[in-house]
Parts: sequence; C-alpha cells; structure tokens
Amino acid sequence: MVNSVKLINKTVEHVIKYISEAVFSEKFARNKDGFLQKLDPRIKIIGLIILVITTVSIKHIEVLIFLYLLSLIFCILSRIPLLYYIKRVWLFIPLFTGIIIFPVIFLTPGHPIYVILKKPYYIAITYEGIKYAVLFTLRVATAISYTVLITLTTRWDEIMKALNSLGVPDIVITIMTLAYRYIFLLLNNVLEMMYSKKSRLCRNLKLKESWIIAGKSMGALFIKTQRMGEDIYYAMLSRGYLNEPRIFTNFKVKYYDIIFLCFIVLISSISLGYDRLIL
Repeated sequence: MVNSVKLINKTVEHVIKYISEAVFSEKFARNKDGFLQKLDPRIKIIGLIILVITTVSIKHIEVLIFLYLLSLIFCILSRIPLLYYIKRVWLFIPLFTGIIIFPVIFLTPGHPIYVILKKPYYIAITYEGIKYAVLFTLRVATAISYTVLITLTTRWDEIMKALNSLGVPDIVITIMTLAYRYIFLLLNNVLEMMYSKKSRLCRNLKLKESWIIAGKSMGALFIKTQRMGEDIYYAMLSRGYLNEPRIFTNFKVKYYDIIFLCFIVLISSISLGYDRLIL
C-alpha cells in the first residue's frame, strides 16, 4: 500500500517551495544596494563568465579555493544571505557531481592510501584519485557559484536584454523568456491538479493505482501545456509579434563597471598565471 495523501502533500510542498524560492531570488535582484546589482548587466555577465572560464581552466585546488572565496565575497557584498547562497550552490549539482566522480578515487592509479582488495583485482583508494575527485567537484561548485550569482543579482528580463545585446539570437531569447515566465503558471496548474486529486481521495491507493493516476496527470498536463503554447503564440501574432523580443530597458556603462571588468581580468590573469607556475 502507498500513502497517496502523503505523496500528494510532498508534491505540493515541493512545488510551493520552488515558487517561493524563485520569487525570493527576484527580491535579491531588485536590491539596488548590493554590489553586483549596481553593475551593468552586460558587464556583470561578461565578468562572471570570464571567472567561470578561468575556473574550468584551473588545475590546482589552492587556486580554486581562492576563486570560490571570491564568489563568497561577492555574495556578501551583494547582500545575499550566505547560508542561502551556499545551500543553493551545493545542494544539487556539485553534490551530484561528487557522487559521479566518486569511483575515480578507486580507479586512478597512484600512491595507495588504503587497500580495499588485493585479489582477484587490486582495488585501493589512491592519493591521486582523492585529489582529482576534490579538484573536479570544487571546480564544478565554483563555476556554478558564479552562474548562480548572475541569476540572483540580475532580473530575468535584464539577463535576456543583456544576452540579446551580446549577440544571442532573438528566437533563443524569446524561447527562454517564455519558458521562464510560464513555468510558474504550469506549476500553478500542477498545484491545482494535486489539490483536486487530494480532495477526491477517500483511501490509500495501491502502487499500481498510484502510477496510473500519476501517468494520467502527466498526460493531461502535457496536453494543457501544448494547447497553452499554441494559444500564446497566436495571441502574440495577433498583437504584431515579428519574432523579435521587445525589452524596454536601457543600459549604460559607468566608470565602476569598467573598474569591475578590469578587476575581473586582473584576477583571472593572476589565477591562471599562478596556476601554471605551481609544480
């Protein structure tokens, strides 16, 4: 037997949590007292992408730790709660990456720290394996840290406008904008479906029954999403849409934007240079 009410409650809880976190992120982006929030979105995106590229090029843990600490400094200066930021970075992708890279600890040849099995196959935890696993996980976490800073300190419409100014095709901007805005409407539809199903349950369902109901709900949501997408597109065409996104935001590069970009280039150059000098 499967406790269907508990399953629905968990689904509703996670949907509401996702929506609230997204709205909370917009709150940080609208805080004009933060350091990164004051920057021109184009300069900010270019600077943080430079740091991401630098991060994936680093081969030593010491330099990665420095770059990660720099992201924490940016977080504090931007008035984002540090614990919230760390949880948002480490909760999914770096942790998942660490699980994937875990076998490398045993498969990388090198100096053995602990021998697990000698016969019929030699399996041991090596120093080189642990070092590579830590390096890879920290590299992913640091790169994601700077990516998360972009989304937390910049409104979505400003990100789209900045990307469009940097040469991203109009159709890509349109797709990303619609996907971001209407995902909340779809989540609201999921909530309505879950509450409706919960109000009609009088007993706990068996496993097979639960899967059948879940499949029907997913199918209904897919059909509803497809119809809504067509309706939105026809509505856009009827209002003069010509496959060109219109975002009415004017950007202006100021002196501190240039200083920030120069600082990023300097930090990246020093990090790469020091990384190459370490033996």
